[in-house]
Amino acid sequence: MPCLKRNEGGQLRFGPARAFFPFAAVAVSSLCQTQGRLLWSSLFSFLFLLPTLGHAQITQTIRGRVTDAANQRGLPGANVVLTDTTTFRGAATDLDGNFRIDNVPIGKVTLKVSFLGFEERVLENLILTPSKQLVLDVALTESINRVDEVVISAGRDKGQAMNEMGLISARTFSVEETRRFAGSWQDPARAAAAFAGVNGGSDERNDIIIRGNSPTSVLWRLEGINIPNPNHLSFSGSTGGPVSILNNNMLDDSDFFTGAFPAEYGNANAGAFDLSLRKGNNEKREYYLQIGLNGLEAGIEGPFSKKHRASYLASYRYSTMAIISAMGINIGISAVPFYQDLTFVIDVPVNQKVGRFTLWGIGGLSSIHITDNPGFNSAGEEERDQKLGSDMGAVGLTHFKYLRQKSSIRTTVAVSGLRQWQENFSIFRTDSTVTELLEDRNLNITTTASVHSRVNTKLSARSNLRSGIIYDHRFVSFLDSTWVPSLASHRVRLNVQANVGLAQGYIQLHHRFTEKWTGTIGAYGQVSTLNLAYSIEPRLGLTWKPHPRHGLSFGAGMHSQMLPLLTYFYETYDPATGSYLRTNDDLGFSRSIHTILGYDWTIIPKLRLKLEGYYQHVYAMPVQQRPSHFSLANAGESIGDIQVADSLVHNGIGRNMGVELTVEKFFGRGYYFLFSGSLYNSTYRASDGLWRNTAFNGNHGISALGGYELKLSKKNTLAFDSRITWRGGMRYIPIDLDASIAAGERVLETDRAYEDKLPDYFRADLKVSFAFNGKRASHSLALDFQNIFNTSNVFSRTYNAATESIDTKYQLGFLPLVNYRVEF
Repeated sequence: MPCLKRNEGGQLRFGPARAFFPFAAVAVSSLCQTQGRLLWSSLFSFLFLLPTLGHAQITQTIRGRVTDAANQRGLPGANVVLTDTTTFRGAATDLDGNFRIDNVPIGKVTLKVSFLGFEERVLENLILTPSKQLVLDVALTESINRVDEVVISAGRDKGQAMNEMGLISARTFSVEETRRFAGSWQDPARAAAAFAGVNGGSDERNDIIIRGNSPTSVLWRLEGINIPNPNHLSFSGSTGGPVSILNNNMLDDSDFFTGAFPAEYGNANAGAFDLSLRKGNNEKREYYLQIGLNGLEAGIEGPFSKKHRASYLASYRYSTMAIISAMGINIGISAVPFYQDLTFVIDVPVNQKVGRFTLWGIGGLSSIHITDNPGFNSAGEEERDQKLGSDMGAVGLTHFKYLRQKSSIRTTVAVSGLRQWQENFSIFRTDSTVTELLEDRNLNITTTASVHSRVNTKLSARSNLRSGIIYDHRFVSFLDSTWVPSLASHRVRLNVQANVGLAQGYIQLHHRFTEKWTGTIGAYGQVSTLNLAYSIEPRLGLTWKPHPRHGLSFGAGMHSQMLPLLTYFYETYDPATGSYLRTNDDLGFSRSIHTILGYDWTIIPKLRLKLEGYYQHVYAMPVQQRPSHFSLANAGESIGDIQVADSLVHNGIGRNMGVELTVEKFFGRGYYFLFSGSLYNSTYRASDGLWRNTAFNGNHGISALGGYELKLSKKNTLAFDSRITWRGGMRYIPIDLDASIAAGERVLETDRAYEDKLPDYFRADLKVSFAFNGKRASHSLALDFQNIFNTSNVFSRTYNAATESIDTKYQLGFLPLVNYRVEF
């Protein structure tokens, strides 16, 4: 069974500049050379270590803080009790809300947290290992009923967002749960593709397509700051990439929104990731090592001093294939991806008067050199090489402080940057000479200074008010040049240095009318300093629970988004004057209106059904002035820089509508499953006046995943996880073969744009993982078998000028991956 499907010519090739980027295919080719040795050596290591495990009971500490969810103040005297022990084991919180339970046997544990006048909360299936203390931050919601009237017992609904303002199309992004998902590469974006209404772009990248919208319409927010594309080897204007810089080992539980999101999230038309970094252990130093496809990784956390509560947390990762190549080992390919990334958090709580300071940062460097025809060409035929890379980083300082008894303020200042570059070469060889010609070169650099200040006020047990301001100031530099044979020199097509500011503000109110009715109302506004374009957007959410197990939800809101910055500064060459003209600098924002209706049914504890129907009206979408199929609604349809055009106007419209079903069994009694399905239609109208499918209109998507965990002993577990994905293929513009042959290059049938779609995508993954705990260390080995049926999923169709035919390129074939991790 082959490890990788290739094109019909049997080669891995990239097309014209920026057309195709086979990073994942490159990675697979190298892994296929060594997969057998990795699998057997890993298994042998585990079989060797297994007899060394003792049978004595191993214990660990559970500690943390219990707070009021509305204002994050500690709750003194709250009860924290282990419910799955034969003898009572628990603790009461101190004056600051802190608690500690020592000598708890390792394994999965359940905690019940209660406080007089607040809704009780149950935390289930918490994983306790000998190598790491379990540190929790538990937020309780105040009851709106009198204490003597009712006793409330409710665990957090894991299908809902942690942010109480998100009442619909939102859910908690649990790191522990998504770490189980087969085929996710421990990547938050790839794991999110299992949720209803979400599709992945391709195996090669982790682009997120939400409800038929462009992947460029997704907001990435980290620690309250809007960050640039957090992926290695990314392209200009995109939000995805082959490997995520975000380290799953460093993330805390976060929120993911797919529509009608709360007022604090703006400058996005499709959805939002609201991610948080966890803080290091401030009592005990802990380490971990990990090796897998994503790289060789090491992490450390601990206290600066036993006398102070300050802590640090850091992780560093380097490309596995780059390490193997540096050792002189031939991995069978010439294009080796080089990447490395670093994440850190320094947390310094001072006192209640001064507050808490947190310094955090993430960053990644990446590059690759792709050779199209690496062999010697004695006929002097042209060869093409491509060099590209991207560097991303963000560092911020967050200050949190209580203002009054019921208010708090959180302010973050940060600097982020994104550098993306690409060079395309033609190579001419003879028997005695090799000539390399730089054909195209582009370099895009964006540096952003950001501030986000948010005030949260608990008005009463029923009401919580949140407001804030965000300002992002971007300093941009775009350089693009191409070789002109008639001039025997390079012509600069774009050379821009500019700065653009985006000011954002929001206010929102969360109010519980009764135990059955809850609502949120808010407003968001933004204004750009580029041309003073502005937007004011109302947001609304409402839930009604006529029965404890049944609920109806409604959400609506207006949304807008700044275009990819390169669009504003795009220049068109005027042959008459020999100069370039800028025709898009008066553009504003693309806009949309979301309306969603949802139904939730808790069938039994830990088993829920969720149904949502939505309609999105997209308007002010940039299209060309002259009649054309072009629309930025299709931005990100192919791998490469976002397509732009000249003379754009805000006359495009679109419609996204669909229905989504989720049936989810949360982990319990050793198993879990998640089924999500969607039927949808995504269309747009450009300047030619015709309604067309968007490039992302696959019409249907189904994801089914689940797993079973077998407890071999008190210390050892064996887990099986599987995942099946079936979705409609991407839409495309067909190639006019006769016209392409006549022209000697690809010619598209634009009058048939996006009528047809690629064959449906189908893939099945299986993961087998084994975990065992020693006295001071925890080990885990995961064997992730991706695309176990070796299904040939079409990636794209391209024109081959040499053979005067259309080549079909395929996505990943069968791929076995190994991941080993040790914590101590």
